Amino acid sequence: MELSELKNRICSEFTGNAVDLNRALEIIDEDVSVFPFNEYEHLICHLIEMKGLTYQNYLDIRSDYISENPNLWIFEISAPRGFGEKFAQTYVQGKCPALKAANKKLDDSYSGEYDLWLDGIRIEVKASRAVDSDSDEPLYIKALARDTNKPFLMNYQQLKPHYCDVFIWVAVFRDEIVLWVINSAEVSANPLFSKGQHRGNSGNEGQLHVNQDNIHNLSKYELGDGDLGDAIRRAARKE
Repeated sequence: MELSELKNRICSEFTGNAVDLNRALEIIDEDVSVFPFNEYEHLICHLIEMKGLTYQNYLDIRSDYISENPNLWIFEISAPRGFGEKFAQTYVQGKCPALKAANKKLDDSYSGEYDLWLDGIRIEVKASRAVDSDSDEPLYIKALARDTNKPFLMNYQQLKPHYCDVFIWVAVFRDEIVLWVINSAEVSANPLFSKGQHRGNSGNEGQLHVNQDNIHNLSKYELGDGDLGDAIRRAARKE
C-alpha cells in the first residue's frame, strides 16, 4: 500500500456523503503540509470530525499500512553511516552469524578497505533504497514497493572491486529487503559499472545505478531464501 493507495483506502472507509468527502479533499488539497502534520493525518481527523470515519477505522487503516510497509523506518535514517553501517551491515550479519567485522587480527594487511570477513573472504556491503526518481519528496514519502510500476533509482557508490572478493548489495524497498551477492570481478566487468566516481581517484572506485530497466540483470545474484554463507562462498569461487 503506497501513499496514493492510502488516500484511496481512507476515502473508501468514509461512510458520509460524497459532497462532504469532496469538500474535505478540497480542504486538504489547499492545505500546506508541514512535518509531522501531513495531509493524511489532516484528512483522517477531518473525516472523523464529520462522523464519517471512526477511531477504529483509523486503527485498522494504520495497522494494515504498517504491516504492508514494514521497512519505512529505514527510509527515515538520514545519516549515511547510520544507514550503510549501522543498519545494512547489522542486517547482513544477522543473516549469517559466522560473518565477522573485518580487523587486523583476521587480516594483518587490513586498513578499512572492506567490511566483513568469512573464511578468508573479504566482503564489502553496500546499501541503497528504492525511491521514486520523479519525486523531490523526502525519502520516506517517495519510498517504493518492490512491485512498483514507477521509475526508480538505487545508486551503489564508492565501489572498489579490487579491495574485496565479494559484494553484498542490500536493496531496501518499503515492503521487502533484497540481498544480491556478487563476485567483485563481475562488478568490475559489468558494463553499467562507472569508474572514476570522484575527481582525483585512480580510476579504481566507481558506482552502479540500478533502475527499473536493468534490475532484472541482478536476478541471478539474489539470495532469496538461500543460506548467505553458502552464497558468499559460491560467489568467491567464481573467476
